Amino acid sequence: MKRTIEMITMTLIIIVVAAFVGSTLMGCESDDDSIIATGDFCVRDVANSGCKSSSHTRSEYPEYFEFKACDGGYLSVNHVNAMFNCAPGELKIEATIDGNVIKILETEETSLANCVCPYDLYCEVGPLSNGDYKVVIYHGSFEIPTRQFSITYNKRLNAKYEVTYEN
Repeated sequence: MKRTIEMITMTLIIIVVAAFVGSTLMGCESDDDSIIATGDFCVRDVANSGCKSSSHTRSEYPEYFEFKACDGGYLSVNHVNAMFNCAPGELKIEATIDGNVIKILETEETSLANCVCPYDLYCEVGPLSNGDYKVVIYHGSFEIPTRQFSITYNKRLNAKYEVTYEN
């Protein structure tokens, strides 16, 4: 009888610990797969505008990034007029953080079309503490960064950075 009670107690302890660990690891989890978690840091509310206008050259619309503070220590990242092919399949955003460096990867599922489109890509990353961060943008893979920005995260953050290209 005493052994049975000990086994039940041990089983309950294991279940409680497993539930706690599972809920901690899945703190940014959601049923709609729009949230990608890495420890406490996660990407949420990933969205895109769809193709805004198809052409065979870079858009005449200005490309820029907007960074804004959101509730709960999250940073909204809006990449306006990001250029991808006009039939990209799924556009994805992944992000990681290493110290004060936030790395954001934008990818397209396929790149077989012979035309390009501007898209607006949006996500929120965090949670972040107040402080200085470097945001590094990657296109296609985490190998070569395409853009880097310095931001100071606080509740008043509302910054816009225009992208320029050399001829």
